[in-house]
Amino acid sequence: AAPSGGPILREGAGLSRIRGRLQGPALGTMIRTPGRAMAILAMLVACVECMYEEEQEVVVSMNKVWPFTNPTETYRYYDFPFCQPSVVMPHFMTLGQVLRGDRLVNSLYKMHFKRQVPRTVVCNRNLSEKDVQLFKAAIDANYMFELFVGELPIDRPFGVKSSIDEHGAGGVPTDRYFLVNYLDFIIGYNEQEVVSANVTRDLNLEHLVDITEWKEGMTIQFSYSVHYTHLPDISPSQALELQLKSTMPHGHQNMDIHWLAIINSFVLMLLILSLFLLIIIRVVRSDLSRYLQIPDEELNAVEEETGWKLLHADVFRSPKHRLFFCSAVGAGAQLFSMVVMIVLVGCIGVFYQRGAVASAGVVSYMVTSAVGGYGSAHLYQKLGGEKWAWNIFVTALMFVGPAFIIWSFLNTVAIFYGSTAAFPAATILLMFAMWACVTFPLTVLGGIVGRHRAMKQNQGESPFPCKTNKLAREIPACRWYQSPITQMFATGFLPFSAIYIELHYIFNSVWGPRIYSLYGILLLAFAMLLLVAGTVTVLFTYFHLNAEDHRWWWRSFGTGIAVASFFYVYCIYFFMQTGMNGLLQCAFFFLYSLLVAHGLALMLGSMSFYATYLFVNYIYSRIKAE
Repeated sequence: AAPSGGPILREGAGLSRIRGRLQGPALGTMIRTPGRAMAILAMLVACVECMYEEEQEVVVSMNKVWPFTNPTETYRYYDFPFCQPSVVMPHFMTLGQVLRGDRLVNSLYKMHFKRQVPRTVVCNRNLSEKDVQLFKAAIDANYMFELFVGELPIDRPFGVKSSIDEHGAGGVPTDRYFLVNYLDFIIGYNEQEVVSANVTRDLNLEHLVDITEWKEGMTIQFSYSVHYTHLPDISPSQALELQLKSTMPHGHQNMDIHWLAIINSFVLMLLILSLFLLIIIRVVRSDLSRYLQIPDEELNAVEEETGWKLLHADVFRSPKHRLFFCSAVGAGAQLFSMVVMIVLVGCIGVFYQRGAVASAGVVSYMVTSAVGGYGSAHLYQKLGGEKWAWNIFVTALMFVGPAFIIWSFLNTVAIFYGSTAAFPAATILLMFAMWACVTFPLTVLGGIVGRHRAMKQNQGESPFPCKTNKLAREIPACRWYQSPITQMFATGFLPFSAIYIELHYIFNSVWGPRIYSLYGILLLAFAMLLLVAGTVTVLFTYFHLNAEDHRWWWRSFGTGIAVASFFYVYCIYFFMQTGMNGLLQCAFFFLYSLLVAHGLALMLGSMSFYATYLFVNYIYSRIKAE
């Protein structure tokens, strides 16, 4: 049960003086008997079948409630004084549904396939003054509730608030609170499957009851009705997609804006690529051609060169903190592989199922662990690292470590508020088992393979085109436009400008009621981001090498950090445009955004480094340096 009048009272709705707990006979009795397992199994079979015979029961599941401004702040439906069964039975949920805060349970609404049900009373609920104040606070905060008819979700508000002038023109309007107490189900079917579900879309007085003033012995009658209609134009395979699109506010996503963002990114990419090709063709190639035309016997007699060619004995010098550097690169490569898998699967159109993205993210992160271990250990061995076991261990914790710290704090906050955003104990044990039994072993396996491959490739030879001197070359003072701060700003701003429009729609999906479905557009935007980030990083690396500064390893990785910084600034801007407030909402938004920024820094930093590494390896492999 939600403490102290539930979530709303803790969010500053003006009712913090109320103490105590909502007492419900079923909130703590989730049936710890063998019958629970059988019921869950039967529910699973029903969900898999999705085919109904005449008069077969169509399961109606109550899920959760949340304030409209922040759907991630979720609470159990029966934390509020609605009518509830004598025994609350949990329904089957996937891992993704649990991670997103779903808590499906049984309801009092009985429904059978193709059976029309006139208005039927499910219960008469006696409301205390505390219950009425809780409902009024929920209506003030625009709380929504979600239920499922079969596999089709439906979102509806608790009620409405209206200002009514009871004394005619010139009077002072008073606020009246109306609670939805009558659900009129309209179910569409095609052959033997439910393809559409709607509940009381157009509210009128018959669906509402006035709860503005509490009276002694106040009783609310909750009722429902069911009407079936034949919809042959909706195929069962499109039912969930159309259902979700119909519930999105203000229609579906405008494709013109998305294509405008893609065109904007494409033009920016062309400009940067043109500059890059100009430098490569007219400067680097000409330098290499002139250098390669010098006979070997005259090489030492040539007038001293300037620029990047002088750094051949220092450019492949191992960076400081190479263990952490290689671990970050490997973790970023793993996150890149994970994102590519998720976006490619999303392009097929399978993410309309609730929680599917979260499930795909967990599975993708696990199976791509070998990529992170391989990339980290392979690079660490090339750089002459000796603590390879620590390198693999740090790689496995590079993203999961900060994620665990942030999750631990947020899960504690969610438990304090009684929110379903808190993971159940079984889910926590499952996630830990998956990391310990799948993710970590795959990281170790990939690291062992990467290390041995690097050792095999470099037997008796230097892994890089040029040998490295024991003493580092002195680095001359740089001008202001060659400083790391200038590079961080440019390499962060330009790639971020290629994705900020699409980022708006992703945020509306994650922190709002929309479902993101344009994964083809997202794939194009992601490709643009990688090309712009990689190209800009290579350009600035060339400028620094020409300034005789050989410290390019961490600077190339810094592109990811720069983009992540701009991303987090955008998070702050987005937050200011929303109505989020309270500790729970703010903590979830800022800390999870910080975690995403950390992952973005690792991923883009890794990809920018690999692009720079290929460039540096290319130009120095073609000069004649001993």
